[in-house]
Amino acid sequence: MDRPDLLEPCADLVNSEWQRSHGARVHALQKSCQEFPVALVLLQGSGNRDGGDGETLLGHVRLSRVVSRPGSLFVESVVVSKAQRGKGYGRTLMQETECYAKARGFRRLCLTTHDKQHFYAHLGYVLSMPVQNAGVMASFMPMEVLERFSKLPGTDDTQGECPARLVFQTLEETPYRDAKGVPIFWMHKDI
Repeated sequence: MDRPDLLEPCADLVNSEWQRSHGARVHALQKSCQEFPVALVLLQGSGNRDGGDGETLLGHVRLSRVVSRPGSLFVESVVVSKAQRGKGYGRTLMQETECYAKARGFRRLCLTTHDKQHFYAHLGYVLSMPVQNAGVMASFMPMEVLERFSKLPGTDDTQGECPARLVFQTLEETPYRDAKGVPIFWMHKDI
């Protein structure tokens, strides 16, 4: 991470939305690197790169690679400080994330959400099929190995796609569930 002074504040910010042990969160954030996963932050103020006074952490995004889709990134998490919500920072954070991804040569961002699907739809994201997030695994396992382990029976080896099937999904209803059985919306945006 280019800004080690932001490890603790980022861990606190992400934990304010998704509780996890502080040590585990800091450890995960330390894995951020230029080759993914990568953590991006939205800062306000006139602090210097060494964490000077007057700098406020507004938001955080974590991106990782998508298995079998070299032009895609997965938005693992997006969080804006609760005190700063409703001020347009979420939109700014996503726009800057899209610019970052596009500048790195990526053409699509994928994400999941439990309850912000209308927000993302307003930003141009559409409902989509699930993808395999490489996460931190990509930092110590070659993508080719991850691709082999993520293939489903009947999968076309050249595309990494599931066989076509009709799936009913709206911004109000989804057939998909997370590991806890909670409805989850899969979305993407071509950038």
